[in-house]
Amino acid sequence: MTKVLGDETPLRLNGEAKASPIAESSRTGAVISFLPAVLVLAGVVCLFAAGSLLLRQGLRPTEFRIAQPAGHAEREAGFGLYRTHCSACHGAFLGGAAGWRSDTPLAPALNESGHATNHSDADLFLRVAAGARTADGRVTMPAFRGVLSDQEIVSVLAYTMSWWPDEELQRRAGSDWTFQAVCTPAGAQVSAKAGR
Repeated sequence: MTKVLGDETPLRLNGEAKASPIAESSRTGAVISFLPAVLVLAGVVCLFAAGSLLLRQGLRPTEFRIAQPAGHAEREAGFGLYRTHCSACHGAFLGGAAGWRSDTPLAPALNESGHATNHSDADLFLRVAAGARTADGRVTMPAFRGVLSDQEIVSVLAYTMSWWPDEELQRRAGSDWTFQAVCTPAGAQVSAKAGR
């Protein structure tokens, strides 16, 4: 029996029915071309499930709080990391780059004269871990995830925050404190509140 292309009649060799090699390869090709779609769909389902799990657990980045250094050793560890990784841009005494107030992309002060106090602990952590860029893609803050561990990032932030005035730390710890979506220097925020 002769096999015609597209004919689904099995070939007979020595009396045995054999599947058509063309039919076999077309079935295999269909399975292979279908496989990426299945993998993409499975990935989307997994992402959706993970996202809904996080939402059900009520995890919100704004609830993330950085504790103050418990003692001298913790503060010194944070200082060492700050000196090595941060002081070249933010200054040895947290004062920021010269001219940072007039040129936004310059490294701002991290003490009470800057706007770091206007950011949530989670936002500060993410800025250090992931870095920051301008709208046109220019890096304004390098990413430190991979350079510093998460615990080291927390240690640097705790050291930085340990220099903030007690009133600022109490304000941030209060239930009425909310994350400021817009960066403003601390002085501008105080003067805006004075007019209320």
